[in-house]
Amino acid sequence: MKKLADQIKQAFNSLTFADIGERIGRREKYAALFPDDVSPDRISAPATPAGKWIALGVGDTLPPHVMSYVIGACRRMQADLLLISADAMQVRTLLADYLPELHGIGCQTEELASASAASVVQALDRHRGVLFAVSGADNDPLRPLLRTRRGARSPVPVVLVSPKTAIAPAPSRVKVTCT
Repeated sequence: MKKLADQIKQAFNSLTFADIGERIGRREKYAALFPDDVSPDRISAPATPAGKWIALGVGDTLPPHVMSYVIGACRRMQADLLLISADAMQVRTLLADYLPELHGIGCQTEELASASAASVVQALDRHRGVLFAVSGADNDPLRPLLRTRRGARSPVPVVLVSPKTAIAPAPSRVKVTCT
């Protein structure tokens, strides 16, 4: 039987690691709570850190205004970039122009099996720590998540980035009097 002081210490240690419990599995929780009891053969695989991600839907094109928004958001939020596309090789060619601006931002490509909204939701669910998703082109895989009212719902907010348009001047007001 444990002493009361040992039980209190264990309770405080558990509270210290309570936030970890939401992101890791049972084995990793046990390893965090009892570091002396853990042997390398008891843990099958090391826990991957749940970094911050910003997801970007990549279609046939990658507009410059979308990339400038995403790169700026990644820098401000200190997040990495998750590129969601149906063709990973096409993503490499589209990103070639933006490599200097992406310096220091981790990029990972998630290739979709199909272009359905359900496969996009599954891809977003596979990555912990996605802050939000960005859609900017008409044919990117995230666009169906903006249109759905029923069915697959996005687990994260989806931001639609459109090109900046010049604001037309307001029409001058003309006072009309009737006589």
